[in-house]
Amino acid sequence: MADIRTLSRTYNDKIDSFRIKLITIKFLREQVQNAKGNLVTFRPSKVAQDLHLYGRQDLRAKTVLIRAFLDDLVQRGYITIIKRSARGKVYGLYKANKFWDMLSIYEPEKVLEFLESEKIQQ
Repeated sequence: MADIRTLSRTYNDKIDSFRIKLITIKFLREQVQNAKGNLVTFRPSKVAQDLHLYGRQDLRAKTVLIRAFLDDLVQRGYITIIKRSARGKVYGLYKANKFWDMLSIYEPEKVLEFLESEKIQQ
């Protein structure tokens, strides 16, 4: 995709999408490291709150990218949907899943690199 010019700044969709995926993986890694049980649950809005800490202004638009990335992870079998409600989906990551091990062992950049390379091979 091309750069999108707005009144305030120029967006490059691919770079912005990459950063959001990386921040999402950092969020998941932090959740896994601080987990006390066998399941970590989260909503896209919680990830978006972490994005706000990184200085993102347009969180509503970024939540769509987060949701799309999480749905992609669900399709690939890395995370599951725990519950659907009027407030949206609740996603979960089980300790027995190989993605949990990946997040606890590798740095977020390596995890994202693996996910992207696996996506290209499919």
